[in-house]
Parts: sequence; C-alpha cells; structure tokens
Amino acid sequence: MIENISLILTCILFLLVITVVLRAIISKQKIIGKPPIPVLFFLIAKLFVLVNLMFLVTHGFQIKVEQYFEPPVFIEIIALLALFAGVVLIFLSTLQLNKDLIFGLSDSANHKLQTGGIYALSRHPFYLGFIFILFSSCLFTPNYPNFFAFAGAWFLHHLIMIAEEKSLEANYGDEYRHYKNKVHRYINLKLWP
Repeated sequence: MIENISLILTCILFLLVITVVLRAIISKQKIIGKPPIPVLFFLIAKLFVLVNLMFLVTHGFQIKVEQYFEPPVFIEIIALLALFAGVVLIFLSTLQLNKDLIFGLSDSANHKLQTGGIYALSRHPFYLGFIFILFSSCLFTPNYPNFFAFAGAWFLHHLIMIAEEKSLEANYGDEYRHYKNKVHRYINLKLWP
C-alpha cells in the first residue's frame, strides 16, 4: 500500500517536472539560467538528486535493492508524509513562479521577486520540497549510496541557495534584505506575530 502511494506521488512529481519543461519549450521560455555555483558542482548536485530519485522509483516499483535494514511501518509513514509535503511544496512553488521558474540565475529584467504565498513560508520552497523528497528516499531505502547522495545534494543545494540569495540581494537591494530578515531560508516558523 505505502509503495503504491509513494509510486503515485513520484509519478506526479515526474509529470510536474515534464509539464514545466514542455511548457517552457512550447512557449520558448528560458528555463536554464546561469549556474550560481561552478558548473561542475552544479551538475554534481543534480546528479545526486537523480541518484536519490532513482532509489525512490525503485522503492515505488518494489524493485529490491540493497538496504541495511527493512524500515518499520512508522518510518515508511514518515517517509510518505515527507514525500507528500515535498511534492506539494514543489507544486505550489511551480504554480507561483509560473514563468519566473528558472534553474540557475535569471538574466531577465522581467523576473519578479517572490515574497508572498508559499514564499512567506520559505525563501526556497522549491529546494525545500526536493529536500523533503530526497529525505523520503533515504527513509524508504536506507543504504549508504542513498545517504551519501542526499548529504551531497543538500550540501551543494545549500551553496546554490546562498549564491542565489547574494544575486537577489544585488538585484533587489533593500526589498530583498527586508524579506530575508522576515523569512528563513528553509522554514519560517514565525508565521504569526
């Protein structure tokens, strides 16, 4: 049952990504920007994400891979909740960004600073969603390659977030600094005064 739900959520995630890419191609929207960190590290970060997603897909299709223990049901439920939260965050981020969704730094003057909606919860809800998804992969399939890929993906994406924030601060100045002081990088726990 849990495998079926995780497979459905993983398929929804892949469909969402494919839809975003196809929409960008059809509308001739630029979707790849300048990598905020050196290109090699940027590509390694994406490779780590693919490794975690591969383990997530194998779990969903019930393909047995080496793991160090069989996760108990309560761990799988936590993993399922993390996967669901991640897919929801990515979906909401994608909806809100609309044509501003770009992987890397935008060079467009039309790019708008996002501070409301899902961006009032996190400065980087898209990345946070992927962190939840990759974490769920580790809980579903506990093995060293999955753990290593998760740690590498999180570390490199943390560096990407910092570099993106420097770029946003340079482009938007005080407006971004004010937003940055109000909303945390990962999760804004102070939603109410």
